[in-house]
Amino acid sequence: MNEPWVARLREQFPITKHTAFFDIAYENCGAAFVRERAGDYFAHKADVHPGLVKAGGAGKGEAIGVIAQARERLARFLNAPGIKSLAFTENTTQGINLVLQGFPFRPGDNVVVGELEHVAVLMPCLYLKQRGIEVRVARSQNGVALTGQDLLSQADEHTRIIAASYVQSCSGWKLDLKALAEECHARGIYLVTDGIQALGFQRVDVRALGVDAMAASCYKGLLATEGVGFLYCADGLLREIRPVFAGDSPGLVLDRERMEVLCPDPLDARKLESGTIPFQSIYGLSAGLERLVEIGMEQVERHVSACYEQVHRGLTALGFEVATPLEPEKRCHSMLVCTDRNREMVDFFLEQGVFFSPGREGYVRISVAPFTAQEDIDALFRAARLWLARTR
Repeated sequence: MNEPWVARLREQFPITKHTAFFDIAYENCGAAFVRERAGDYFAHKADVHPGLVKAGGAGKGEAIGVIAQARERLARFLNAPGIKSLAFTENTTQGINLVLQGFPFRPGDNVVVGELEHVAVLMPCLYLKQRGIEVRVARSQNGVALTGQDLLSQADEHTRIIAASYVQSCSGWKLDLKALAEECHARGIYLVTDGIQALGFQRVDVRALGVDAMAASCYKGLLATEGVGFLYCADGLLREIRPVFAGDSPGLVLDRERMEVLCPDPLDARKLESGTIPFQSIYGLSAGLERLVEIGMEQVERHVSACYEQVHRGLTALGFEVATPLEPEKRCHSMLVCTDRNREMVDFFLEQGVFFSPGREGYVRISVAPFTAQEDIDALFRAARLWLARTR
């Protein structure tokens, strides 16, 4: 488990020197290589020299190349067809909104979303009610998991979009996204996904999964920081979406003769960007992607899965009830552990040098990271034994 690359990656995350960290489902707490890239950004920002190239909303000088490289890295990382399938956003919420608010719904259309969804997905869906769009909320059968069948049970011939997270933020349960996409397409439904809890923890191939859109922020498994996200759109859906905002972007043109805003290529997702994009955070995203590709996502996925299994089995053996399954096809990197004293448990473990989140009422949420090491898991189990001795 303590492979050399894990030790090297840990060195980049100062949080690992302070605590056994099991909260990357919330955030990664910042990497040294991202801080270094922020320095590069400010150096490039201050650079002025003869012949300096400017590109409007794409920045100037060296920044132009950094942003272009980040787009290309992201496209390869996702196995997207190319950079025109991707728009930079500020966060997951913005990406989901760009799809839903830009979609040409007709009277009688509906959207399906699950009750357990993170607000980044649920709120944009519910906001469609302001436009008279019916929003159908699929209910969970056990209050923890939501399946593709739960979502499809609410769909009918008027359903245009199903919105769902690949991995549920609240519970760590993973959808069979490929099967859901296939069934959606057979019914003429677009599948829009939140990928934040899967990206950087396992391999994600948007074309193999068949999703029509995926939105995500980059401050968790992608090892970057807040302020930048992306929206991937497949051509079929992208063709239908109109820009919600109009501003300077590589995908829109201002015709000053006719005083009109034109979209020369409706299959260019950059039409959904408007104005200045988050340069500094994109520098950090590029650094995170570079690190993940350098390690290899196959190795990262194998390590994360092994850590998850060891934590799951170990806590279960100690007598804890884990609500998230062990089967790889149904989980990713985070799990819900049942307790009726979740906030007290979080505080107690932190006193023992172990950090995780309260999660939903009745649970704590424990999540493993690409930089989780054996020493972290050992610390978690020591604290767990002390907790049990205190509470039994």
